[in-house]
Amino acid sequence: MKNWYKKPVTKGILLLLAHITAVFAVLSMVIILSFSGSLGSENFLKTSGRPYEESSSFKNMVYDATWEVMEGIAMKNNFESDGKYNPNKLVDIVDLAKNGRITGEGENGLVYELEDLVNWSNEYIDDGSDYDDANVVVCEKPDGTYHYYYMSEFKSLLEDGKLKIELENSTQDQFLSELERGNYTSGYYDTIDIKSENGDTEYTDCWTFNNALKEKYTPVGAANILEAVNNTPELNGKLSRVYGYLQNILNSLSYQVDRYLYSGDTWEEGNTNFTYMFVDENEKKVYTNNSKFKNYDDVKDYLETMKSGTDHKYLIVKPKLAEFESNMDISANEWRSMVKSYNYSKKADCIFAASIDTNFPIQDAFYTDAQDYNTYAPYMKLASVGSILCSILFFVILIWMTLIAGRCGEDGEVRLNAFDKWPTEIGAGAVIVLWIVPAMLIGSSMGGFYASTVHETTSDIYATGVITKSYQTYGDYLGASDLILAGILAAFTTFWFLFGFLSLVRRIKAKTLWSNSLLRRVCRFLKEMWRNRSVTFKAVLLLAVFILLHWFAMAMNDGGWFFMMMLASEAVALYFVVKSAIAKSQIKKGIKEIASGNVDYQIPLDRLRGENLDIAERVNDIGNGLQRAVEEGMKSERLKTDLITNVSHDIKTPLTSIINYVDLLKRENFNDPKIQGYLDILETKAQRLKTLTEDVVEASKVSSGNITLELMDVNLVEMINQTEGEFAEKFEAKNLQVVQNLPDGPAMIHVDGRRMWRVLENIYNNAAKYAMPGTRVYADLWVDEEHVRFSLKNISEQPLNISADELTERFIRGDISRSTEGSGLGLSIAKSLTQMQGGEFRLYLDGDLFKATIEFPRVR
Repeated sequence: MKNWYKKPVTKGILLLLAHITAVFAVLSMVIILSFSGSLGSENFLKTSGRPYEESSSFKNMVYDATWEVMEGIAMKNNFESDGKYNPNKLVDIVDLAKNGRITGEGENGLVYELEDLVNWSNEYIDDGSDYDDANVVVCEKPDGTYHYYYMSEFKSLLEDGKLKIELENSTQDQFLSELERGNYTSGYYDTIDIKSENGDTEYTDCWTFNNALKEKYTPVGAANILEAVNNTPELNGKLSRVYGYLQNILNSLSYQVDRYLYSGDTWEEGNTNFTYMFVDENEKKVYTNNSKFKNYDDVKDYLETMKSGTDHKYLIVKPKLAEFESNMDISANEWRSMVKSYNYSKKADCIFAASIDTNFPIQDAFYTDAQDYNTYAPYMKLASVGSILCSILFFVILIWMTLIAGRCGEDGEVRLNAFDKWPTEIGAGAVIVLWIVPAMLIGSSMGGFYASTVHETTSDIYATGVITKSYQTYGDYLGASDLILAGILAAFTTFWFLFGFLSLVRRIKAKTLWSNSLLRRVCRFLKEMWRNRSVTFKAVLLLAVFILLHWFAMAMNDGGWFFMMMLASEAVALYFVVKSAIAKSQIKKGIKEIASGNVDYQIPLDRLRGENLDIAERVNDIGNGLQRAVEEGMKSERLKTDLITNVSHDIKTPLTSIINYVDLLKRENFNDPKIQGYLDILETKAQRLKTLTEDVVEASKVSSGNITLELMDVNLVEMINQTEGEFAEKFEAKNLQVVQNLPDGPAMIHVDGRRMWRVLENIYNNAAKYAMPGTRVYADLWVDEEHVRFSLKNISEQPLNISADELTERFIRGDISRSTEGSGLGLSIAKSLTQMQGGEFRLYLDGDLFKATIEFPRVR
């Protein structure tokens, strides 16, 4: 079958296959991703049949377990004293922020009790940041150091006379008022002198500090944060950094403590197949979940024990010495970096070792993960292969549909549908909106998908970044409802992707992507603006002034003045808009009058200005030009009419004499046949010339309107019968059979009887001259409620290689060779007379079929 590949049926099948392959590909990928928590980032095409302890999933579990163990060790060191949680442990803010540790000693001046910080952190997270803007005053000393006051304390010192401000062109009260508003910054005043009560210069500059936290808890050894900072030389000039440290800690400390308090005993001895040992060689301490590995002096023996056993996987990391041992295929650099990033061990010479019993005798996370791996891994290869094959098939179908998009006929033309004719940007936006809103609703319902995956979070706990990873498995794997929703989402997305993509392809093929874009219209608009910049510049300038006035008034925002300026600018804009609208209305009226034929109309110019005045003057000039052209045309038409009339009269006089003398000669009864033949030809040609002369005169009168109509009610049925009788002899001479279809009753019309007879005569005469001999001529008359319509149709003897409109022009004949009788004026006269009497005259040509129709309002 020809062109089968681009038939509508083929396109339908391709669309169906595209949706099916896309859905299967997406479902396969969703299944693979959903099991990534247990199966890891396996390449199932290459690792099919690999045991769990050699899989990436197992390595990820070891990595995750190590993170949680090391994080737990760090939290124990930070939050415990003598092996127990200590809520009264001292927390040095700077040390915690910079080094991620809580030693219990206050070394840098700003120290809180752990419980106070945890409570503040909970309130900070629950209630959000609570700032005390412009409530801290920074004073610079002559030596370049700083002293910090709360605003109330600073004002009290001024009021008590302990401090005194000396300023040029400003009083102390004015200075305080602006200071409380936060209007001063460092160096705002060139000269400022704040003296003590002894008259000595205490400070050389003063300004407010923004974004200071409201204090909810008191630091240890100080009344507030500012006192602690003022008393600590290392923190002088670093108030902003101190607040930053404190905010970072408040953002995360309560979360860390909660994890410590509620982490449970997952990795304790007897609860897991994972045995770990962390050795701090500086402190000579061992952290382990094996009661047999507590003695620091036997660490080397412990390491050998962890390495022994055929059913164990192990790793030993010594970051400082860059040593690494393992019987697993894992990256040494990655593990060394991970152990180094653990804050507690940054400055420690440490060893981390882990051993996993691969028989998994204890039902822990490793046991569960191994069960899941062994259950689902065999299906992952099938899902991987299916995903790849469906993806390849989808892209093959997409290429096929791209090649045939917009083409379905034999001609190969690109056909656009209704959507393809939308502006490009609007079409793209509609597709995106119609896809994204339902897709988000469907996606939000797929709770099982998110619940089945492993949730991984990486957070910067403090300013320098204690990196913690937490892995939590929420619930089970994908359910049937989640797969159904995923399939629906895939099909829905595929539909809108193909809808938009194929529309894009059709637009590119039809070359309408740019030509039908809003951006092109904007570019054309800007181009037109530039071309007509002499006009548009004024409009843009006025608009810019109007907008600037509004913005200026909004910036001032000064009560009544703001309102008055807005009102004034809008009143001015309204005046110009209304004035321009009135001017355009006057111009529109003038154009309408001239277009309707009133070329004498002139647009009033007295109230027009600028461009509108110029346009109106040009429209008036057009009217004057049209008036002159009409007058010239009428003059020329009168001259032609007079010429035709005079020439016709001049021809008519000698022609009458010729006809009379021919008649006299025929009465002489010449016996010579040749002479009789000459006389017959002479008589025929003279009569033809007489008819032509009469037609020319009548056509001239009709075209100039120089005819008086005597309108009356006429029965068209009787007139048609009479006309048919008059032409019966001519039709019979050419063997033409007239088939009449006339109503039984009268068909009354209001016309001039004599002129109507001429119309019918010309129509019938045309059929008698040009109809093919031996054919039928059909005369039909229809009468309805409002109109009377008559048509005469015949088969032309000559080919009609001409349009219907041309046949009604004067001196135009269907017989191009002009071998038959006729002047070419009959149909033109019939049309003009019909229209003068209020009727319609139409011609219809279809091959050699000729049909003339006249229609008049019916008289009841």
